[in-house]
Amino acid sequence: MRRLATTVLALALAAAAALPATAATAGPDSAGPDHRGKGRGPSHDRPLPHASAAQLTGWSVLPTETYVPGSEPSGRWVTGNAAVPAPFKGQPVQGFSATHRSTDGSYLVMSDNGFGTKANSADALLAVHRIKPDTRTGRTRYLGTPMQLSDPGRLVPWPIWRDGACLAATSLPQGYTCPTPDRRLTGWDFDPESMQIAPDGTFWFGDEFGPYLLHTDARGRLLQAPIPTPGVKSPSNPTLKPGEAPQVPDSKGYEGMAISPDGLTLYPLLEGATAEDKAAGHPEDLRIHTVRLGGRAGARYTGEVVRYRMEDKAHAIGDFAMINDHQGMVIERDGGAGPTAQVKRVYLVDLRDRDNDGYVEKHLLVDLMDLANPRQLGGAGDPFTFPFVTIEDVEILDARTIAVMNDNNFPGTGGRSATQPDRNEYLEIRLGGRLDVDKRLLPTR
Repeated sequence: MRRLATTVLALALAAAAALPATAATAGPDSAGPDHRGKGRGPSHDRPLPHASAAQLTGWSVLPTETYVPGSEPSGRWVTGNAAVPAPFKGQPVQGFSATHRSTDGSYLVMSDNGFGTKANSADALLAVHRIKPDTRTGRTRYLGTPMQLSDPGRLVPWPIWRDGACLAATSLPQGYTCPTPDRRLTGWDFDPESMQIAPDGTFWFGDEFGPYLLHTDARGRLLQAPIPTPGVKSPSNPTLKPGEAPQVPDSKGYEGMAISPDGLTLYPLLEGATAEDKAAGHPEDLRIHTVRLGGRAGARYTGEVVRYRMEDKAHAIGDFAMINDHQGMVIERDGGAGPTAQVKRVYLVDLRDRDNDGYVEKHLLVDLMDLANPRQLGGAGDPFTFPFVTIEDVEILDARTIAVMNDNNFPGTGGRSATQPDRNEYLEIRLGGRLDVDKRLLPTR
């Protein structure tokens, strides 16, 4: 997630005519050719970086048991594990599913809904934290939690957990009492998985339960009612009527959401194929919607949809970030962890769909399971591997450098150890070549 300048921005320039691709622009032999929806390699404006030339240049880690100071306990609906038994002593700083870098090198990081499902996350408060990785020491510092999502204006038109829904629950964990109504939002209410900051300083979150778009101020207070996705509901959508079939499964809503350089357009990306696309024989297709910001409604779906085709229907995406007005980065991953992890990749995508087949173009940018690590950073050897189930943060730092972080699914294990909880790891990766980066998408403050 990246911050846009708050001044009025000019509209993005029209894309220059593309030069034909050459053999020199193909991905590494081990990864095959450039990928796209129908198997054809794209043509590009300039030679693209080789994934085999990418190199790990920075690494740091946040201690697993990092909690928001003075926060209320959490995890009463989960069992924890031997290393970190539940309930937990506070609100964990974990589950990073979206990020925004500031000019001082710190990051806003958004936690997801807490512990993975609506049913087990009622005591997880939705929050955005600030951290600062230090690649010299290998340690990431927690700087605070500047934002907690809330609905003081009662814009959510159904009961939320901390105002009505808890009191209506038929059973509660032993020792748990419903909190005093305060309109703070929890992982029972929404599952935020993506985040962007508009030029006016307000925040947009992509949710998986609706899937919805959530619009807040810089303190996390909702500015308008949740905005539904036209024609798409998940089983957790509170407006799903009896007998109405959901179009996407739970946890397959807006996992990624990019923003245009001018800050006028959001590109929310579904993590799962819709029922319609599955029925058409395309279970590996994911829809990227187009949403115009501004006006009385705050946001408007244009009806424009382009598709991202995964390499396998069992894969998922982790994040989506634009680097200019037509190119972006998408994390694609399998469901493996540790020894079973195989596919953890960052693709460069082009939204222009120049052959009108309805699919973005794909080029392998980084293979996170085969990343050169000559300095032996992170104690992970050379090549470095990033074998976590969920890798959900990618950020452009400059034309040659990106940052990547994992969602550690606290207190989950399996990425680095079968018994010890995974940590939040931060990577800086030097690419094999330069990208065409619009400076408006780089940190401005």
